[in-house]
Parts: sequence; C-alpha cells; structure tokens
Amino acid sequence: MKMSIRKRTDLNEYKWDTFFDEFRQETPRAAVIISGAFLDSLLRDLIASFMIDEDNVVGELLGSDKNSETPLSSFGTRIKTAYCLGLISKAEYNDLKIIKKIRNKFAHKLHGYSFEEKEIVGLCNSLQKPVILKVLPVIQKSHRDKFVITVSILANQLGIKILDVQRERRTVKDDMQLAQVIRVEGKSSVDEIGAKQPHEG
Repeated sequence: MKMSIRKRTDLNEYKWDTFFDEFRQETPRAAVIISGAFLDSLLRDLIASFMIDEDNVVGELLGSDKNSETPLSSFGTRIKTAYCLGLISKAEYNDLKIIKKIRNKFAHKLHGYSFEEKEIVGLCNSLQKPVILKVLPVIQKSHRDKFVITVSILANQLGIKILDVQRERRTVKDDMQLAQVIRVEGKSSVDEIGAKQPHEG
C-alpha cells in the first residue's frame, strides 16, 4: 500500500475484503504477520492524517515505501505515538501492544508455532476489545478466533478514526511577531509592558 497523507474519503481503498480473505486462509504465522502489517499501515495513516499536510516532512518522521529507517517507522513507535497524541484509547493501545508481542513471537519462530502455545494463550486472553464489546463466546471458540476478532475490531475502528481525525489536522503556525516573543521581568509582551507604564505629562 502506497503511503501518502492525502485526504482519505473512502475506506474501501484499504481493500478490506482482500485482507480478511487472506487473513482467514493463511497459516497462523502468516495470519499474525499480515495482521500486524495491516494495523501498522493503518496507524501510519492515522498519525499522518493528524499531522501537517506536507508529505516530505511527515515522511521523514513516519517513514514511507522507500524509507523505513525513520524515527516513527516501526509498529511499536507508531502505537506509542498514536496513544500519546490522544488518537487511540487506552484499551486500543493495550491491545495493539499485545498484538505486536504476538507478532514478534510468531516472527521469530521458523515453524511449528501455533495459537495453542502457552505464552500465546496468555497474550490472547489479555486482549480487551472482545470483553469491552461483549463479543459472544460462541464466535470466539479458540484463541485464534479471539485474535482474529480483536484485529478485525481494531482495523475497523482505526479506519473510522482516520476519516474522523482529518478534521483535526494540525496546521503550520504563523511566525510570531517580536512583541509576542519578548519577555521582560515576567511580563507577557511589549504591549502589556507598555500598557502598564505611567503616562508622562
């Protein structure tokens, strides 16, 4: 997916159907890695949609298809950045961190790793979104189901946030005037200082 901070108007451009089809059909390891990459991409777009509308500068910070060696190019830093900017909730933050841990566990195992591994079971049981949204137990019969449901919920909510946050996009501030910059003995500006001076005559 090409990374750009152009205005998003249609979430279908993320090709949800293709993602979920691949997601459901893949092996556990591939499904986890694909889901991590998709959520990472959505987080990148969410943060970029909140930042100033300058692709080059934002790209130097968030990374792009051609440059992934930037301060905010990793899944982990994007999770923290989105949370610190107030773009995601505490529960979303915690679940994204858990998904990142699960992704890392699978990524470092060459084969034979599954959702039934003890540490993966513990991580899946810590996911909060299915509990908060009261997802029926009948549709989360396995730990993989719980993982899939959480990823699906997060992807949907991040997509909606991307459309919504564009209305709050940051803008570049105008240069301050000299009178706004000067601080003398705790006074807020030259204008304020002048206003408090006694009149002559």
